[in-house]
Order: sequence, then C-alpha cells, then structure tokens
Amino acid sequence: MLSESPATKQLLKRIERAFAHRRIPAEVVVMEGRLQVDSDIEDGLWFQGKDWREISKEDWEQHYCGLSYFSAEAFAYYLPSILILTIRDPRNSPDLAVDSFVWQLDSSPGVENLGPFSDRYFEFTDDEFEAVKEWLLWACENKPGVFYGRAVNGPGDGFGRAFDSLDLLHKEAVKRRASELEM
Repeated sequence: MLSESPATKQLLKRIERAFAHRRIPAEVVVMEGRLQVDSDIEDGLWFQGKDWREISKEDWEQHYCGLSYFSAEAFAYYLPSILILTIRDPRNSPDLAVDSFVWQLDSSPGVENLGPFSDRYFEFTDDEFEAVKEWLLWACENKPGVFYGRAVNGPGDGFGRAFDSLDLLHKEAVKRRASELEM
C-alpha cells in the first residue's frame, strides 16, 4: 500500500467530494432493447443496490465487464470506487476495471472519435471531470503499467489519448450545458 502523502490524501478527498452528490442508481444497466442477458450484462447487474464504498478490488476483478454496460448514472456512481481503490493500493488495485476504464478513454483525437462510451460523461460536473483528470495524472506516476508499459517510463501514447479524450469530453459537456441554457 502506498503511504498516503498529503497530496494523495488531498486527491482522495477531492474524488470523494466531487462525486458525493451521486446516489445509488435505480438502474445500473439499461435493459431496454436487450434481447438477452449474457454474463457481461450480469456483471453490470451484480452492482445493483450496492454502495460504491463497499465494492472491493476482488468484486471489480470478478465483475469488471459490467463497467462497459453501466448506465450513465451507474458509471458516474461506481467510478470513484475504482479510482480510490487504485490510489489506496496501486500495486494491488482492480487492474481489469482500471484497464477497461482507461481503454474506453483511449481514442483518437476529435469529437467524432470519442466512441460509444462518451455519452456517459456528458452529465459529469466540472468537479468530477477535474477529479478524474487529476487521478489520470496521479496514475501515470504511481500506477505501474496502467498506460501500456511502465508508467515510470513516462506517460506514453495511451495516457495522452486518455487524458486528451477526457479533456475533450469535458469541453463538449460544457458546450452542451451552455447550449441547453440558451434554449
């Protein structure tokens, strides 16, 4: 476990504070239009009714596929669990869930390339975006191997694309909020 430096403690508090307004979602997986429930969707449904603070590394390792099937509300609600577990013990974190999360952000630059997971970010607050960006910076320096190779060798392309995608999603969310206010 990483000793919690003042900066690490501050990041933990920032993540908790940024996502504190989130409540356990009524629906963790949007079932409308699904013809069948497979094991990956069952992974998402496993989280139904669970408090993110009670989710363990082992839970994420067993149900990491659920991350890809979460509703936007469930994604925003359960993401702090992955971030905080990783900060508390970077060498024994929920690696499959972390990899899935980073992979979803690792896209080519441009709004047109953001991919199918981008919609779940458009309801993030500015504080949530900033907390996740700060986590990405922290992970680059403290989580070995999170960005396709040892983080100590520098941020690399995976980090750059993930960070740029998150920043682009943030700008797009701000733009959408402004346009909704104009209507």
